[in-house]
Amino acid sequence: MYIFNYFPSKDLIFMKNNSSQIKIFFFSFWILGLILQAFFTEIMDDEAYYWMYSRQLAWGYFDHPPVIAVFIKLGYALFQNELGVRIISILSIAFSINIWEKIVQPKQLKLFYMIILSVGILHFIGFMAIPDTPLLLFASIYLLLFKKFLEKPDWILSTLLAITIALMMLSKYHAVLIVGLTILPNLKLLKTPYFWFIAIASVGLLTPHILWQFNTDFPSIKYHLFDRSTKAYQITNTLEYLGTQPFILGPFTGVIFLISAWKYKIKTSFEYTLKFLFFGGYLFFLIMTFKGRAEAHWTLFVIIPAVYFGYYYLSETEKLRNIFYKLFPITMVLILAARLVVAVNFFPNTPFFANFHGKKLWFQNIQKKAGDLPVAFMNSYQKASLYQFYTQKSGFSLNSIYGRKNQFDIWKVEDKFRNQDIVLIPNYDAKNYELVNAKPKPFRYKIIKNFQAFSKIEIDVLTPIKTLNVLEKIDIEIQLKNSENDFVDFELDSNQVSYITYSFFKENRNFKSKRLMRISNEMLNKATRISIEAPKESGNFGLYISISTGVLPATFNSRRYPIEVLSN
Repeated sequence: MYIFNYFPSKDLIFMKNNSSQIKIFFFSFWILGLILQAFFTEIMDDEAYYWMYSRQLAWGYFDHPPVIAVFIKLGYALFQNELGVRIISILSIAFSINIWEKIVQPKQLKLFYMIILSVGILHFIGFMAIPDTPLLLFASIYLLLFKKFLEKPDWILSTLLAITIALMMLSKYHAVLIVGLTILPNLKLLKTPYFWFIAIASVGLLTPHILWQFNTDFPSIKYHLFDRSTKAYQITNTLEYLGTQPFILGPFTGVIFLISAWKYKIKTSFEYTLKFLFFGGYLFFLIMTFKGRAEAHWTLFVIIPAVYFGYYYLSETEKLRNIFYKLFPITMVLILAARLVVAVNFFPNTPFFANFHGKKLWFQNIQKKAGDLPVAFMNSYQKASLYQFYTQKSGFSLNSIYGRKNQFDIWKVEDKFRNQDIVLIPNYDAKNYELVNAKPKPFRYKIIKNFQAFSKIEIDVLTPIKTLNVLEKIDIEIQLKNSENDFVDFELDSNQVSYITYSFFKENRNFKSKRLMRISNEMLNKATRISIEAPKESGNFGLYISISTGVLPATFNSRRYPIEVLSN
């Protein structure tokens, strides 16, 4: 029974007084409101992608670890619709709020729940099936346990912390930041055996996921640490981050949270930890904007310290509390209006709202043209996932160097559909493809007979190149390798001819591409000489050597080779 001392007690949940009535009213309003929202709101792009995860459970996926897939799997077993995808996420956020109550221990329960209701983003991630949802749940449990651990560490707490850290990591990799920002202000813990037990045990629990990364050549690490950071610094990334963060916790409450976290006088080591987590989280992602774009919701975990400081500072500061009370009705009107707009298509001809409405109809119109043929969406794992969700027919993302790799590469969909007829939906201007004026937007498509693609063939550049002059021509040696030893035949179909292609990219923009020689089966596992020409502009470029087959763009076959092009 000792373990239950760390979680909300029955006395807290079923108090026989006015607080009990407030609690019942809040959670009834919260859960039922989000269930209705989940049922009537079309599935979001990324949610459909995670739903695809749930259809093939694994210890990891290209973009994220696996807990969100388990959440969706459990819910979808109950309801085969949007609500089923989201129901476990709805319950987990409700449980997270209950844990925050245990952490904060508010005496003014009405004020506490009003603060929760005024946090705009909770009304949306509260019903969406995204990795942030389980992360927030397990981060909440982690901070509750950590609070007890700072007061009086023991081995049971240490075990629970190790399990929770592993679950956080299996939810979203941002868990590393949460753990780091709670350990840094408490470095004295490094001298205790409890800390090292937690570290070793949590890593041990993560072993299946680590092995998955190793067996798949660390796709998540390569993508998050390298592929997402290829752009040069853009000040707009920093300005966007600074401009949106106060509103993520708002629309008005975000500013109040910032004031509260800054002015609140800490009294315990746990409060010091929360303040470090709050400002450290914001600072980390501010620094990340110098490498690329930081998504607004990446700082979601700061909600926990924000609610803590917001509650205590408002309860102690009458003037600011009165401002909060006056703004609360306006906040709720804005939030509920936004939720209604997301669920109901009031503006059918407005491009922005097409992100929320009309997807089901659009993909069903595509399916009418495709029939039972599998549909390939060029460079769109989201559209491919939405197609499968709304039609229950085969769809996949066909990725080229103009997009990025994703989970469909790990699933080896090319191998599954090779030699079959497929329908291609391009993401580029293909005026020679058939046009369908479907609602809510037209689309073009092409039926490809005897589909052939070879992204699994690896191409190594054997000739080292670091610099080239503008428009310099150079011969290099490459090697095509079939490392997976699957049977491939480049000469099977004369209408699906494959060629060697090279491309120079600057940041993520293609500056120069050229199709070279036709590929024969004899070229596999042998050195081949090709000639390339540098771009006409100087700067730092990335060189890809690829395979282009038939009408399809070049695929990812080589790694990105960094080359500096010098002016003459």
